[in-house]
Amino acid sequence: MPFPNSIRLIFAVALVSFITSPSNAALEVIGSGYGRTGTDTLREALNELGYKTYHMREIMKGQLLSDIKVWHDQIENDCSDVEALRDLFERGGWTAALDFPTVMCYESLMIAFPQAKIIHTERKSSEQWWNSASNSIMIIASLFPFNVLHAVIPFLKIRKAMLNSMWSKVLGGKNITISDDDFPL
Repeated sequence: MPFPNSIRLIFAVALVSFITSPSNAALEVIGSGYGRTGTDTLREALNELGYKTYHMREIMKGQLLSDIKVWHDQIENDCSDVEALRDLFERGGWTAALDFPTVMCYESLMIAFPQAKIIHTERKSSEQWWNSASNSIMIIASLFPFNVLHAVIPFLKIRKAMLNSMWSKVLGGKNITISDDDFPL
């Protein structure tokens, strides 16, 4: 009988903690799992262990406009600017990175920070992930009042462009916008 997800997550965090301890010097942990796969729980656990964890939550909370611009450029250019990624994490003093948009560039981050440990999170099936993501993080920007806010607040306008690029890549290149009527649900 397989272990429940929570036990696997605790084991992964304990293993990373055993292998490396946070030094606040460089990115030490890279998450390769999409949002809605336990990344927020993992963020909380890593923060508890002393890591400074980069997650979509931090982008929104800090309204990190310069980061949004870097991510939009990275996503549009297949994460090819490894130096810009390195600078983003070193400038912010981040020691762990999870969730969107980080996961879009996890392979480039492995090049920028070769000593980092990788933690992969996933749902039991792609159908479970789709049901969760398509009913939460993928549609929130198209719902009132967020759809109005995205039209008038500069930070959210730029974030919307980044999200459109990100979801297009996740969905295999389909050009979508988060407010399209035919957005796949």
